[in-house]
Amino acid sequence: MDTIYKPDRALFSNLCDTQPKYRALAALIEHAIDNKMLGFEQKLPAQRLLADSLSVTHGTVTRAYALLEQRGLVTAKLGAGTFVSKVIELSHFEGDTDFASSMQPMMGQQHVMTNALQSLSKDQSALKDVMIYKLNGLTSHQHFFKQWLADKGIDCLNHPLIFTQGAQQGIFTTLATLCESGDTVIAESMCYPGFYHACHSLKLSLAQVNVYNEGIDLAQIEALCKSRTIKAVYITPNCQNPTNICYSSDNLDALLALSRRYNFFIIEDDVNYCLPEHWRLPLWQQAPDRVFYISSFSKYFAGGLRAGYLLPPRLWEQPILKQLHSECWAVSSMNFELIMRAIKSNEFAYNQTKLADEIRYRIEETKKRLKAYEIDAHFASLNVYIPLAPSQNMFEFCGVLKAHKVIVRTLDAFVLDDPTSKANCQNGVRLTLGGPATRAEFDLGITRVEAALKQFNQTFEVVI
Repeated sequence: MDTIYKPDRALFSNLCDTQPKYRALAALIEHAIDNKMLGFEQKLPAQRLLADSLSVTHGTVTRAYALLEQRGLVTAKLGAGTFVSKVIELSHFEGDTDFASSMQPMMGQQHVMTNALQSLSKDQSALKDVMIYKLNGLTSHQHFFKQWLADKGIDCLNHPLIFTQGAQQGIFTTLATLCESGDTVIAESMCYPGFYHACHSLKLSLAQVNVYNEGIDLAQIEALCKSRTIKAVYITPNCQNPTNICYSSDNLDALLALSRRYNFFIIEDDVNYCLPEHWRLPLWQQAPDRVFYISSFSKYFAGGLRAGYLLPPRLWEQPILKQLHSECWAVSSMNFELIMRAIKSNEFAYNQTKLADEIRYRIEETKKRLKAYEIDAHFASLNVYIPLAPSQNMFEFCGVLKAHKVIVRTLDAFVLDDPTSKANCQNGVRLTLGGPATRAEFDLGITRVEAALKQFNQTFEVVI
């Protein structure tokens, strides 16, 4: 197909204000592909013609086309030109829309990782280093990731940083280090199911307390502390899963005061994705002697890499490492080498910006679709928390969604697997925006949700 694409000179000029011209041109063409101004297998303009139309050098266009090919958006065919390879249409997509799995959409991470793998494959010295046992990462990894966290505002340059195979291992390792069988820990009334699994495996007693708009119920925690010894309180304060509550500073300060008064530790899980404008510094920053801070790259880049990190109180560094060593002889240095190389590239920052823009779009589009049904949904980055009225049933709603080829999580997934917890479970669903891999798949999915809402609303003859 011959191209009829005419570049937007005004947009190109704006893009050039914040980045080199070749990257601005690549962004311009990607924008045209995403907005269907350039279609699948459509030929891009000849490099010389595009250079003349935008008053840039031929080399600028060459570098832009190479970058687009690196991102998997175009393919160069010898003697024929460069063609769009990204499929926007949905003719190939017939499966269920996954609004259940809390993960980032794959929108270029694979190409960032391709570059990191290629870079590492050419560095024989680095390859040798990552292929030997190293309990807590190479010295170069320690330096790099501490500085990366410091650049985010986390004051950890002179503090122990422990690498884990994902945040789940960080949670398990912390609990196993702090607690013995039968000890009591506190968690939010609904929370990450992996925390329940860790407590069950370690034979810990779990007490759960309510979470309100300002954060965790402090009165309930203090009452529990007065009746028994509490070893730790597990919280997800930046973006609570599944309710999306963001703890207030006052609530966190009061929780920290209780921690000192009753001598329990705080396990701060910051794995859930936050848009840059919503993320804030961890509670650990205020009290590195009382807080175990846990995070990972799973929700920000790719879960399959199993790369997490833990900032423990200084006196607990060696016990944590000893426990970690009993679980796995050494955390994979290869994973952290690849993540380090990815972060160092310009493509990582570009990918993170693109992902954030996509999540913002998905939030606004979902709000628009739900507004007509007067749903009191709570939004925070990847997750959408939808409480239902008492007259409605989350399992029936989930069934209607499934009939429309949409999968979500009912709230019973976030409570303990016992009759009492299930009986007292709140009524609602959690919808996660990151499952669909492309904008087109998301748009199809949210249209399916809207159709399900219409049917569900008519069935119950109430306004949701």
